[in-house]
Amino acid sequence: MSSNLEKIIHKTEEKWLHPLADACSQQFAMVHLPSHDQSHHLRVWKYAKILLHHAVKQGIVISETDIERLIITVFFHDQGMSETISKEHGKIGRHICKAYFNKSTIAPPPFIENILQAIEDHDKKDYSNLNEFDILNFLNLADDLDALGTIGAYRYAEINLLRKIEIQDVPEIVLNNMSARFQHFTKMLGKDRVFIKAQNQRYLAAHNFFKDLAFQMKQVEYRTDLYLGPIGVINFIKNEIIQNKRTPLKVCDYVISQNRDFYCHHFFERLKKELTTDY
Repeated sequence: MSSNLEKIIHKTEEKWLHPLADACSQQFAMVHLPSHDQSHHLRVWKYAKILLHHAVKQGIVISETDIERLIITVFFHDQGMSETISKEHGKIGRHICKAYFNKSTIAPPPFIENILQAIEDHDKKDYSNLNEFDILNFLNLADDLDALGTIGAYRYAEINLLRKIEIQDVPEIVLNNMSARFQHFTKMLGKDRVFIKAQNQRYLAAHNFFKDLAFQMKQVEYRTDLYLGPIGVINFIKNEIIQNKRTPLKVCDYVISQNRDFYCHHFFERLKKELTTDY
């Protein structure tokens, strides 16, 4: 069954991957939002494929149409953030997807309304049991996996800074959100201890960064020109990536070559490694 699933995924990617990735790239072409751009969508698709294999192992029947619907949902779920970073971006993503198919020569799969609704509702994080195929459930779980690791820490930091959240409030907001996401994930896939253990390490990497940030801010007053420890990481993201619109990879290289603080150096070294991993 696993080999058959691979064949279906491969066939689906041959038809959809390049057109959808290109559409996503074009949507973000004039927007500097590294945390949610086309790279994020590619990673979410990578995690979605992993989850499909887990689902098949658990006896869930998945059709070619299901996978077509999932890949489309994945590549449009955050495109609305090219126009707004508010939590209403799902509605805009729905309209972007609908407009894409109005102009595309590729016909959408059956039940396009399910796709559009999943795009609109994805940020509500309404999880259901993983005992049957459900687009929104698979999207949410795959999306949550990209909120882990050093990439996850970076993504949380960037979007909260862009939303003008006070820096002293960021750790608590993120830790609560991250904990809830990971609890849902382990509840759904707790039977696979090897996979859970690997994701737990990624969870701890992101979790510990914000714990460290909270601790440092109790010790020292926040300054925008401080480039030490987790505050230094925040300032590199705030000043270089957001304000100066440099790419995360360029900032990684800059910090690795120029900054002598161990914490910052180590964070951006890991971030670069995760960003350059093949999808």
